[in-house]
Formats: sequence, structure tokens, C-alpha cells
Amino acid sequence: MRPLSLRRGLLMRLGALMLVFSALASVVVYRMALRFADEAYDEWLLDSARSLSQLAQFRDDRVAVDLPGSTLQAFIFDAHDRVLFRIDDERDGLIAGQPVLHAPAFSRDEVIYLDMWVEGQAMRGVQVIRRDIHPGKAVSILVAETLHKRHRLASRLLGTVMVLSGILSLLTVVLARDAVSRGLKPLARLTESIRARPHGDLTRLPNTDVAQELRTFTDAINGILEQLDQAGHMQRRFITDAAHQLRTPLAALKVELEHAIREPDPSRHMQALTQLRGGLNRLSRLTNQLLTMARAEPGALAASSFKPIDLHDLVHQTAMRWLPQYMAAEMDLGFEGEVHPTVRGDALLLEEVVNNLLDNALRYAGRHALVTVRVLLQGAQAAIVVEDNGPGVAAGELGKLPERFHRPGGSPTGGSGLGLAIVQEIATLHAGRLAVQLVEPHGLLVQISLPVVHVGAHDAVAPDTKEESST
Repeated sequence: MRPLSLRRGLLMRLGALMLVFSALASVVVYRMALRFADEAYDEWLLDSARSLSQLAQFRDDRVAVDLPGSTLQAFIFDAHDRVLFRIDDERDGLIAGQPVLHAPAFSRDEVIYLDMWVEGQAMRGVQVIRRDIHPGKAVSILVAETLHKRHRLASRLLGTVMVLSGILSLLTVVLARDAVSRGLKPLARLTESIRARPHGDLTRLPNTDVAQELRTFTDAINGILEQLDQAGHMQRRFITDAAHQLRTPLAALKVELEHAIREPDPSRHMQALTQLRGGLNRLSRLTNQLLTMARAEPGALAASSFKPIDLHDLVHQTAMRWLPQYMAAEMDLGFEGEVHPTVRGDALLLEEVVNNLLDNALRYAGRHALVTVRVLLQGAQAAIVVEDNGPGVAAGELGKLPERFHRPGGSPTGGSGLGLAIVQEIATLHAGRLAVQLVEPHGLLVQISLPVVHVGAHDAVAPDTKEESST
């Protein structure tokens, strides 16, 4: 089914409203026309009744009416309606007129208008009461006529009004069609400006000259354009970073593989394969970091998908998985924490925060270093702290550490410079922040602060306890 155009829909609604209005106007006009016709012809009936009352006289102790035949015929003659009358004395009853017309009871009012049925016909009548003709008695003069003239006049008035209403309606439709077309021109211009945009143009739509009713529409489109532009920027940034970082290790792997293929000595061949495996491990680590970076980009993950997480349990379990590597490197890894703050977030990304911090400490703190992981509560913020007593970095390097692919001078080989950059992206995604500071006399402390949802205490973790492995 073809969708209805906005212009046609507006015109159809306007037409329907005009039809309803015309129908209601017709009813109102017809009733008003009947009312005006009643008022005009009621006056004629009253004049006729009063004229007829002038013919009634009191003589010989009774009321008599001197009504010649010619006068009677002239009185009751009407080209369109049937006219009836009767004159009654309160004492003697009917004096003159048609008995088929039943007179109502005598009233104290001088003039009474009546709606009645006579021989199956609807009639309108007026009764005039005179008390000055017969001493002590009232005389009733009743004149009635059918309603043909009244309905005829009302119909003519209605017809005239309907013709004028039809002309006005047609004129209104023509003007409304032009008005709707003019009113929709801003939307048409906006549509054409969008269609005329070059491919890939995601700049905001201007709304300075846009009608107020269309600004909601343009604001919604601009919101979508901003999201698309942000997504495109994230994609381009990821592709650039990935291409830049993968080019060197892939070239090194290619060289190592060719060297292993050409090496005839079995012992050197095995050594070349071992180096190749190390290169593949570094490449796998770099690829995983790049994917984590892409996943942690602002807008890549909706905050509505976050779930409550016990930060103490997550950090403790993640840190314990690093014990074998720290023991192999002859380093101490400890954990401290007495509170169980609950935060909202993505568990995999928060685990990656701990993994990156412990990986950096493992690489840069040095052999026999002491690395401590803490979970703290600082007001409305929960903190993940990783502190080491290694050589640290130069004070001028602290602000550069979270930058992508930045590695301080003298860093050991094998790193990618993405660890703290990933940590900062994840912290920002969780409405948190990253802080790096030097520790006296030497060492480095990295802290991630996150908003707390709930705080709970578990008896399994005693205050001031520290779980660690020593080598």
C-alpha cells in the first residue's frame, strides 16, 4: 500500500473537518430559519386573531359575531396553508368557526401560542383571551394554520446558506491547498539540501533558518550524524593504529620465519622457532590490546548494558591469576582490601584494567620488586590501586604515560605503549578517572577511581590483611 503523502493527509483532514462543520452549520441554520419563520408568521397569526376579535360583540345577553361569508372566505384563504379559527364564549361555548379545531382551556394569559395536531396535520395556533366583551366572562379567539409556509421559508434560507457555504468551502480548500504547499516548502528545501550533500558529508544540518516545528527533526538528524561521525572517526582511528602497530611485528615475524626456514642446523632451527613463537605471542597481545582499545572507545559500548559488579572480588580474582607469572619473575604480588564496593560496569573491561596494570608492573618494576594491589573506598568513589617499588619514571614522563603508543626512554622491549591508554579509555567509559604518581623514595602508583553504587563488607576479608606470594 502506497503511503499517504503529508500534503494529501493534511488536505484530507481539512476536508473532513469542513464536511463536519458544514453538516453542523446546516442543522444550526435550519433551526434558526425555522425560528425566524415562526416569529414572522406568529405575528401574522396574532394580528389575524386580534382582527377577528374585533368582530365579536355582546348583545341580547350573549356574544355574537357578525362574520359575512365573503369576509370568512377572505379570512381563511391561503395559497399554501390551511387556516382554521374558532370563537368561544366561556359561558356558551362555540360561537363561530370550525368545530374540528379544539380550543384549549381558558387561561389567565391574554395571548398563548400553541403547537397542535388537527386531523393528522401539524398546525401552529394563537389564542387571544378577551374579557371586555362579555361582562364577567371571557371570550377565546383561536386561529391556527398548517406549517407549509414556515418550512418553505426555512428551506429557502437553508438552500441559500448551503450554496454560499459550498462556495466558501471550495474557496477555502483552494486557499488551504496553497497554504499547505507553502507551509511544506521549508521541509522540501530541507530534504533537497540533504539530498544534495556529497557522499560522506556528516557535518551538522544548519537550523538557524529552519522553522521552529522542524528544529526537532533537524536536531534528531544532527544527533544521528554526530553518532555516525564519531563511529567513523573511531573506525578510522582504530584502522590507523592497527596498521601502524601491526606493520613492524609482522615484518619481524616474516624475517624470523624466513630465517627459520633457511636454517639447516637443528639446534639453531629450534632457537629460531622459539623466537618466532615469542613474536607471535607479542603480536597476539598487541592485537588483543587494539581490540580492547576499540571496544573501550567512547560510544562503542552503551552504559545501559553495564551491570553491578563487586569490585573487590573482581580485582582479587584477576590478581590471583597473575601469581604464577610473578613467581616466575621472582617478584612479590600482594592484595589488600577490606571493603566490597559495588560499581556498575563491564566486567571484562574492568578485568582488562587490572591485567594491563599488572602487566606493566611485571614489565617495568624489575626483578625482586614488590607489587601491591589495593581496593579502597574514598567517599563516593571506589579505587583500584596498583603500586610498585620499582625504578619508576622521570617526573616529566608522568603526563605522557596514558598517551597511545608512548613508551618512556629506557623501557624494556616487548611493550606496545597501549597499556595505560587502554586503562584510561576504560576508566572514562565508566565515568571514572586515571591518576599516576611517583612513590618516594622510588616506585610508581597507578589509581583508577570509579563511582560507587553500593558498599558492603564481607567477613571473609579482614581489615588490614594482605594476600601475597613471595619468592
